[in-house]
Amino acid sequence: MTGKTHVAIGVAAGLTLAYGEPIDKQLIIITASTLGSLIPDLDHPKSKLNQKLLLFKNEFFRILFFIALAIGFIYIYSTSKNTIFALLSLLSLFIAISSHRGFTHSILGFLIFAYIIKTISVQYNIEYLYQSVSIGYLLHLFADFLTPQGIKLFYPLNINISAPIIINPKSGIDELIFILASTYSLLILLKLIV
Repeated sequence: MTGKTHVAIGVAAGLTLAYGEPIDKQLIIITASTLGSLIPDLDHPKSKLNQKLLLFKNEFFRILFFIALAIGFIYIYSTSKNTIFALLSLLSLFIAISSHRGFTHSILGFLIFAYIIKTISVQYNIEYLYQSVSIGYLLHLFADFLTPQGIKLFYPLNINISAPIIINPKSGIDELIFILASTYSLLILLKLIV
């Protein structure tokens, strides 16, 4: 799936989760779900998030950036002894060495990331953050699972798994999913406003 389709799915999921909640909570839920839908593609230098994070959008600088991030988190861990920073360091290192649709598109990647977000959510008493990010992340994995390339669900095993029924992003179905998710989001926004 394309980045814009992942964003549209994340926004639609966030709006669904946020429906009926107070406005401040709605903004966090929608943002968290949208970010969750983009996080798995941190293993690609031209992903939506890496377009904002990386100075140069190529594989070498992606690897360099996430290794530097891992070193920074290890340093913070060594001074604070907060295990979240050790896990963030490990996560950053795995993102650095992973190929596209590898670690971040696996059960292992999701569980490590979900554990970090859950711990932060509990620590700051914003448990809906964990749910929102997790749903966005899982929807990204499911959408990529439906493509011919599939995902390395059981990373570090180098086996791509895809659904029995696949959606070729070049067939126009990706664009249709984007339009449907965007239309759904607009309808939810209209309901929120009215």
